[in-house]
Amino acid sequence: MTFVSTSLERADKWEQICFPVQTLQLSELLPATYELLATDRQMAIVGESEPGNFQVFALQGKDYSLIPNTILREVVDSCIEDYTLDIHYSGRGEFSIAIILPQQVSVGQEQLYKSLILNNSYSGKTPFTIQGTTLQGQQGRTRLSYYRQLCANGLMGWADDFTSLGQYQNWLGAGKPKKPAELGFTKVGMIHKKVSHKKVDLSWFSQYLGEVIENFLSQESSVTAQVYSLLAQVAPPKQVQELIVETGLPKQLAKVAMERLRKEEKLLKTEPTLWLVYNAINYSLLNSRSSLTIGDRFELDEKSLHHLASLTL
Repeated sequence: MTFVSTSLERADKWEQICFPVQTLQLSELLPATYELLATDRQMAIVGESEPGNFQVFALQGKDYSLIPNTILREVVDSCIEDYTLDIHYSGRGEFSIAIILPQQVSVGQEQLYKSLILNNSYSGKTPFTIQGTTLQGQQGRTRLSYYRQLCANGLMGWADDFTSLGQYQNWLGAGKPKKPAELGFTKVGMIHKKVSHKKVDLSWFSQYLGEVIENFLSQESSVTAQVYSLLAQVAPPKQVQELIVETGLPKQLAKVAMERLRKEEKLLKTEPTLWLVYNAINYSLLNSRSSLTIGDRFELDEKSLHHLASLTL
């Protein structure tokens, strides 16, 4: 399906995305004179973003399970006392929720904030994910995300699926194989089950999400932060714009990334590094008008991180 080009909206409070939403029979929304053709999509996902303003986000089958943002809020509030929010969302019912903690880590000249990113959608086009994926980690572990104050964005690339920085670099050196284990590269075992919007028991889901958050809170170090530090030590090639396009970023977004890179060089009074290039790409993905879904933006961000990291070898 082709989406209309749009910019993501921003919010810093749960109330802006925790509006009423429910699953209704499509037949209940149509006049009695309408006859529905045979289809398995008879359930309408209906939200009320403002009083009296109803939106039909999608039509789904009878097994579709809606995960309201209110449940995410309840679980996060029960697990974390001190946090702030940075939320990106679209009018299509997609949400990327960055939960930012006070803990910090140093990368180059900067301090990044530890964060947890939850993606959700009411359209069914973006699956529910924790730190950008539905499958990750080993028992007691999860990916760590970081929030960068300078560009006010959560970073969406990770290397925490690997047991060490060395293992990650070996994977990069082998050409980033899709099935690392088959070539001898050890990834950590899975903790996160695949959470699809199908027959989800919301009581189980709340408990499961709480366990993942507790694992996240107890984890202090990450391979991802080590990769970020490496990027901050390496200068990009002279043809930076070509490098940005090589990561797979659409040309218009690559132009925005290049402009952002030059701006940050001036703000930080420094020469460009691969770290700044990565952040410029991240900025363009989250702040540019595009037909990309939130899930698409995350995939491009992580792809660009791996591409840039390969230049540090």
